Amino acid sequence: MEIKKFINSLKVLISVSMLLVLITACTKQNEEQLPVDFVWDRAICDQCRMAISDNRYGAQVINSDGKAYLFDDIGCAVSWLQKQEGMDKARIWVNDKETRQWIEASKANWIFGDEHTPMGYGFAATKASVHNPMDFVMVQKKIITGDTLVNLHKKRHLGKNSKGTMSHAQPSMDHSKMKY
Repeated sequence: MEIKKFINSLKVLISVSMLLVLITACTKQNEEQLPVDFVWDRAICDQCRMAISDNRYGAQVINSDGKAYLFDDIGCAVSWLQKQEGMDKARIWVNDKETRQWIEASKANWIFGDEHTPMGYGFAATKASVHNPMDFVMVQKKIITGDTLVNLHKKRHLGKNSKGTMSHAQPSMDHSKMKY
């Protein structure tokens, strides 16, 4: 009789324990969608697959379930977000270039032209006061439309003017008059 009581008590204890584990597992982690800790040089960018190593330019997108997606450059984060569905409630965090602390992308002062960004987009964030800061909406638009530092350098390198035509194009040759 004592053994039956013990077994029944054990069954109840196991059932309650399993229920607590299930409840804990089902509760949202990171409900506030805060940036997560990770090891620099060990984490991989979810867009370009490069190691995330420069803590002046990192970015994180935290979805409504609290899952973190990591990026080495804000350009990668914005490009990645363009391909995702159901991320309208995600929070975007970026490193402050000066303090290296995480700040919300929408609350940062953005500067364009930083040639040290990991993927060459050229956008850096800070909470500090800067001359002619951009807001994050403008940064997103510029990244989406390709108005980035890497594309500016490509245009200069290829010799294109602002209309997209070659400024130093070679005249076409009439191959029918060539001697071979």
